[in-house]
Amino acid sequence: MTLRWWHKRPWRPRGGSLQRVLLVGWLVPLWGLVGAICLGQWAQQALHDAAAQDEALSQALAHWPADMLVGKDASMPAQSVSGPWYRESNLEGERLAGSADLPRVPPTEAVRDPGSVHLYLAQIGDQLVRVAVTLHQPAAVEAGQGAAAPVVRQVARPLGERLPGARSLLGGDSGLLWVVLLALAMTAVGVVLARVASGWLRHADVSLMRSPSGDVVGGAGQAYEGPLELAPAVQHFGELQQSQSRWIEEQRRFLADATHQLRTPMAVLRTQLQSAIAGDMQVRDALHQMLHTVDRASGLANQLLSLSKVEQLKRMGELPSVDLNAIARESVMELAPLIAAKRLDFALEGPDMLWAPGDAALLGELMRNLLANAIHHTPTHGRLGVLLRDSTGRRELLVWDEGPGIDDAVRQRLFQPFSAGQGGVGLGLSICRQIAEAMGAQVTLFNRMDAGQVIGVDAVVAWEE
Repeated sequence: MTLRWWHKRPWRPRGGSLQRVLLVGWLVPLWGLVGAICLGQWAQQALHDAAAQDEALSQALAHWPADMLVGKDASMPAQSVSGPWYRESNLEGERLAGSADLPRVPPTEAVRDPGSVHLYLAQIGDQLVRVAVTLHQPAAVEAGQGAAAPVVRQVARPLGERLPGARSLLGGDSGLLWVVLLALAMTAVGVVLARVASGWLRHADVSLMRSPSGDVVGGAGQAYEGPLELAPAVQHFGELQQSQSRWIEEQRRFLADATHQLRTPMAVLRTQLQSAIAGDMQVRDALHQMLHTVDRASGLANQLLSLSKVEQLKRMGELPSVDLNAIARESVMELAPLIAAKRLDFALEGPDMLWAPGDAALLGELMRNLLANAIHHTPTHGRLGVLLRDSTGRRELLVWDEGPGIDDAVRQRLFQPFSAGQGGVGLGLSICRQIAEAMGAQVTLFNRMDAGQVIGVDAVVAWEE
């Protein structure tokens, strides 16, 4: 269960500096390991030094200074503040010789067996000391006399001697010095690598600022010098930037052309109104012309609205599936009066249901534009139709007619905005292309040939698997 959760939700930094993440991710484990090694070495050395100090205290008791024997002058030269301290006392605790700073033996540490050594902690001034104490039985002072009274001997050394310092840890043959030096070298390598990674990112940032032509903004062009892992992202961003630049340029041209196209019917409508007011033409004729001008302007406005819907469709992501047959039937029923007015023979062929990704409203707009073009170019009493095909890896919606065909020079610009062939404002096929591309399809026009002669035009909308 834990492994499954880990695979689903791997840890990632939430943000911050990449250099800091690299340094922290490298240096914290490194110096944590060094610290653990040093701590283990310190503990081992501390145990060794403690045993060595206890042994030294026992040896000091066994080799008691000759000038501190009982019966000798109890006065002693001043001892060093860092020890060792010696003291000899009688059984009542009265000092006989040695340092007065060393306190008497506590009752809990009373020595009863001669020759045995007891160890305990005490304090001399503000310094903790380790004390060894034993009960010593002196030999007879003069022949014939009885044994002398036993005495208590104490030897103390600073407790700090049991704690190893940096010099003792790094010295000797412990190898700890080499561990620290190696960690410092690896730290320097990690810092250098982090700085190199930051430099790579700066180069990648320069690459992201290149213009679509490949030149760096504000300087001469140069090859990408960042890490290979970022190269696909930089390339994708560059392609996105180029696509965005092209789209902005297309929209700029489109707005300029749309402004011009909308200005023209408004100017015509104004002229027609002025002519009707001045009496230069009959009011009935002027109203018919004005109605035609208004219809043309309304059609242009509707097509501009369709283009804005296409932009919304491009941002939808995954599209639902729609039935091409149902949309084709609705479009044919809407344009049936135009088909009947020219007495055209119409046919709808294909499977009863054919599904493709898209938006029903915009796909209907595409279908109506293609059918309207086919009706417009098909001669009276001619034929046209819609054919739906579902082949392996490809779904097609084909609108065919018996029009005069398309010149190759005209075909290249038919899908450009405001590039009409005959009549119209030139937005229909441009909208068809943009709707198809937004749904992952392609729309193309072909001249249908028979015996070397053009017998009509096929408009094909194809979805690849």
